[in-house]
Amino acid sequence: MDGEADTPYEYFMLFIIAVNSVCLGIETARGLSARTRDILFWIDQICLGIFVFDLLFKAAVYNKNFFGEKKSDENGEEYFAVNKWNISDAAIVLVSVFSSFTYFSVFRIFAFFRSLKLIRMVRSMRVVKMLKFVNNVSHLRHTFKALFKAIPGILWTFLFLAIFSYAYAILGTNIFGEAFPEFFGDLPLSLLTLCQVMTFDSWVSGVARPILKVHPYSWIFFVSYSFTSAYVIMNVIVGIIVDFMRKECQEHTARKKDM
Repeated sequence: MDGEADTPYEYFMLFIIAVNSVCLGIETARGLSARTRDILFWIDQICLGIFVFDLLFKAAVYNKNFFGEKKSDENGEEYFAVNKWNISDAAIVLVSVFSSFTYFSVFRIFAFFRSLKLIRMVRSMRVVKMLKFVNNVSHLRHTFKALFKAIPGILWTFLFLAIFSYAYAILGTNIFGEAFPEFFGDLPLSLLTLCQVMTFDSWVSGVARPILKVHPYSWIFFVSYSFTSAYVIMNVIVGIIVDFMRKECQEHTARKKDM
């Protein structure tokens, strides 16, 4: 029950998740007939029933260790190791069940389900069922764990990027704001323009060249910012993610050897 897709049952669950995800996507199409929507609805409910059975089956297998179990560290001290994947799986299924209530008129007697916007919002929550792919596919799960561990380093890098962009936005507003208010008229506009430069969204032809005609040396501003933000800082973020991916792969290999 480690989530590896190496048994017929686990392959079957992946197939059900894929079918359910495709149905959720088809439901977003406009112009579907009422009959088609009914068919998609019942397919969705069958898939949800299977998910509920899968959750109960896991609960029966894990028994009292479903939410975690006591383990010992290197010093022999006991601690409670939370099973995050089982908890997330249970949350996904519970949200999916709750979002299905809006389809049945019996639940409309509750004031909570009478708002049309609320009904649409709750129905949209069914999309979280696609997150079961992360739980059931080991490679996705390891990728998610590595990304989650990399979040602190990524946040610190983004903080540096924010400070760097803020300084350049002030410079851009003071230098180019008067002649080009549509790009650097105020601080928010300058930050938006710098975001366009960082993502290479037609910034050369749309932003830099018109400004170059008025400020010939503005290329120094744009080239220095794009090089630092898009190449240096973004590559630092990629490096952080790759490093945690490598560590997660090494830890996974070590766990398999221990088993």
